[in-house]
Amino acid sequence: MVIENLALGLTLLGSLLLVASLGYFFHLRGKAMLLFFQQEEYDAQRITGWWWRNRAFDRTTSLAVLFIYLIELGFDFRSLAAVLMVSYAAAFAFYAGAVRSRAVLTRAKKKLVMTDRARRIHLMYLVLAVAAIAGIVMISGSLGSPVGKVLFLLLLQAPLFVMLLANALLAPIEARVRALFLDEARQKLHQVSPKIAAIAGSYGKTSTKHILAHILSAVEPTLATPGSVNTEMGITRIIRQDLEPRHRFFVVEMGAYGPGAIRRLCALTPPDLGILTAIGLAHLERFGSQEKVVEAKFELAEVMSQKGGRTIVNAPRIPAGGLEAVMVDEDSLILLHHEEAADGWSGARIAKRQVTRTGIQVDLEIAASGTTLNLEAPLYGSHQAENVALAALAALQLGISEAIIKASLKTLPQIRHRLEVLPSKDGPTVIDDAYNSNPSGFAAALQVLDLFAEPDGKRYLITPGMVELGPEHDRQHLELGRLAGKSTDVALVVTAERIPTFVEGIKETMGPEAELHAFATQGKAEAHLKAAAGAHDVILFENNLPDLFEQRLRL
Repeated sequence: MVIENLALGLTLLGSLLLVASLGYFFHLRGKAMLLFFQQEEYDAQRITGWWWRNRAFDRTTSLAVLFIYLIELGFDFRSLAAVLMVSYAAAFAFYAGAVRSRAVLTRAKKKLVMTDRARRIHLMYLVLAVAAIAGIVMISGSLGSPVGKVLFLLLLQAPLFVMLLANALLAPIEARVRALFLDEARQKLHQVSPKIAAIAGSYGKTSTKHILAHILSAVEPTLATPGSVNTEMGITRIIRQDLEPRHRFFVVEMGAYGPGAIRRLCALTPPDLGILTAIGLAHLERFGSQEKVVEAKFELAEVMSQKGGRTIVNAPRIPAGGLEAVMVDEDSLILLHHEEAADGWSGARIAKRQVTRTGIQVDLEIAASGTTLNLEAPLYGSHQAENVALAALAALQLGISEAIIKASLKTLPQIRHRLEVLPSKDGPTVIDDAYNSNPSGFAAALQVLDLFAEPDGKRYLITPGMVELGPEHDRQHLELGRLAGKSTDVALVVTAERIPTFVEGIKETMGPEAELHAFATQGKAEAHLKAAAGAHDVILFENNLPDLFEQRLRL
């Protein structure tokens, strides 16, 4: 009797452990997939492409289960020992797979944020996973049958696709939730009725927003979308949670993730003024051609033109022919020109820019008034002159005096992770440009690296290169590699296999004493840097890729 009770207890325990470990496996595997799905803005096509390119198949757990299937052939399952061994071995295999998924979540640089939408997707995914297992049992009669085993092995490879199905099934609910939140945001915006400045562009949006919001805050309470929040639901959340009756200005960053995106954002937050910072190679991979990028970004200018408003445009940063190709009333545009502008320019012109160790100095000529604004801001990088000029022009259009613009710029805080210079008394100077990277910003950052170099110190560059350059990927990386070779003493390249032309370019121009190291991850490169860099050195962190690009998923 005792032996029978013990056998029954061990069998029940084995069954419970097997069910618990299987549930834990699907729970954490789902969260690991959700991490990358969230980073792809819940875009099913892009996440499927990522899954295939990275071969993000389940290996460890599937091989373990397959091995258990094979050893089952040699056992007599009338033997209690055989039954217990298989159930406990399977439980361990699923637990080990769950641990590998948990490691993906733990080491992620950009953590999974369990928003309400993420929770709904994950819950629906778990329901579908349970339903799939039940369906396999119904079809095959048992998970232990030959058909059941094959179907279950296929299911182990399918968590991402189960999640995509969950997302598709939730689409009507998500649409309803979005509609409710959008209506609430529109009503609140109508009640508060702030003046809205909208900023779009391939790059420079967040910096320009930061600068303009600082200037406006010197006059009236101002709200700006934080960080890089620039999607419809992100802006909706900020309006619902942060907009208050006291706010007189609202500065909105608008992202273009496809045709019509900016037009929809303008419908949500009707702008009183538009700003186009630049149209470059960023997101070329997403849109397919630069012409389509121009069309998408210029939706802001089209909306402003149709409502009789104005858009400030950083003219030299628009591709050749771009201004002529778009259907915009010329009188609705205020063009910012650069130093090389020919005679007869209208709008405004950067007459002079200079970057020193105390920041940037910009002489901005205004055609309408015939005046020149001498602007100073504690920011770094020659490209920041354009962002400062755009923000100053926008502030003028919104009724801010020249005196307030000049005074407020002098107290401007640095912009986190965007050429942020962080000196240290006892350690190296750090130049943090890690948020993202584009060709002109990368080149400007290398100039700042040279600016802060000490005679007895080394210049370190740590970078994974740039992303979403489409067909320009290799050429742009080759050119910037050549620039980097001239401006660095030690280059630490992350995911070098992704940017071989960048490595080639560095090797072409680097000095005989310079060093080049390649690392699989940012963390390994930083560990090397921590051990090697000295107090008189200067370090440039140029870009820091999200897990989608860096983390090689091995499950």
